[in-house]
Amino acid sequence: MHDFDPGNFQIEDLERMAREGEAAIDRLSGVFAELDTVTGEGEGAGGLARAVVDGTGRIKEISLEPRIMRMDSAGIAEAVTEAVRTAQEDAAKRNEELLATVMGGETPSLDPARIREQFAEINDSFTESLDDLTRRHRM
Repeated sequence: MHDFDPGNFQIEDLERMAREGEAAIDRLSGVFAELDTVTGEGEGAGGLARAVVDGTGRIKEISLEPRIMRMDSAGIAEAVTEAVRTAQEDAAKRNEELLATVMGGETPSLDPARIREQFAEINDSFTESLDDLTRRHRM
């Protein structure tokens, strides 16, 4: 965003700020769409158990190699747990990388609900500031 002097505020400043705000909204919408496509993959027991999770860590797929049946139930459970955990870690890492790329190196909280809440707060603050500047300009 460009700096502006409130004492020398022009209507063009308001229009430029509105365009920049809209561009920021578009970029953030694109991030949410990309976050919806993130997946993570992991494995356990040397690849005998594999898991795929979505960007929020929810399990999408678990696959087991037939050789895993040679293990006892505790070993199978441990292998599946390891696969899911590493898949969730992979998804979190990919989310962070995506957000860091879009946010210029910063990685905000990865809670999508919190990100939307923070964005709404920023948007409300921006709108209030624009309304205030518009009122001052009319005086």
